[in-house]
Amino acid sequence: MIVNTQTKISKLIKENPEAIDVIASINKHFSKLKNPVLRKLLAPRVSVAEAARIGGATVEELLNRLKTIGFEVDYSSNIADINNTNTDNKMDEISKRKLVSLDVRPDIERGEDPFKRIMGILKDMPNDSVLEVINVFEPIPLINVLKERGYESLTERPAERDVHTYFWRSGEVKTVDELPMIEEVEEPSFEQKLKSFGDKLNTIDVRGLEMPEPMMNILIETEKLPEGYGLYVHHQRIPQYLLPELKKRGLNILHRKEDENSVKLLIYK
Repeated sequence: MIVNTQTKISKLIKENPEAIDVIASINKHFSKLKNPVLRKLLAPRVSVAEAARIGGATVEELLNRLKTIGFEVDYSSNIADINNTNTDNKMDEISKRKLVSLDVRPDIERGEDPFKRIMGILKDMPNDSVLEVINVFEPIPLINVLKERGYESLTERPAERDVHTYFWRSGEVKTVDELPMIEEVEEPSFEQKLKSFGDKLNTIDVRGLEMPEPMMNILIETEKLPEGYGLYVHHQRIPQYLLPELKKRGLNILHRKEDENSVKLLIYK
């Protein structure tokens, strides 16, 4: 396989699984690629050039490492320029717009989901503005959802646990009201559905886990959920970030709120 700067990481891994270790070695951020569920989220989005930038390496360095595990490398691209071209172009676009900044790290520390705040700001944000979300992790499900609705994004990592993701409108934008929300059900309906699974129920508790660990664990468990089984989740909140990803996978989500810090989720096909 011939690899160049624009080759997607997902194609590299499909061709040679050893690419996971090579890419993970440049930055611990990419150790997530070792998780098969998260690999499905990350790998299709990221090119060799983007992976090098995120990992703090040069494109040439990453290509050289891939060459050592048997890939044929195409160096014909202007590597000196491509390291920064995509980011520079997006930063130019951002610089032309009014910046609205939202630091959601305090929300995360309090165990609160910042999803509704983000959606509220985007809904009212003028077309010539850009939203900067400061978080402790890259909000990949949110990026995917907003991309489908006409938003571009750029993620920068200036420091450990300091992730800045920028969102701006690049075309016709669907209203954020169209985002899939969790189904509201009366408690008897939740209980009836829960009982209908009988012994075919897997249970996990993600309360107290640091973000984005709850999201990761739920994705992993739904990926290996046997046919006819349900996933019963003990959570602190309704995971609005995750809902679009679950919906995309053809999963249904019901919930029952116990109190301000406890929500039960039932996820099934």
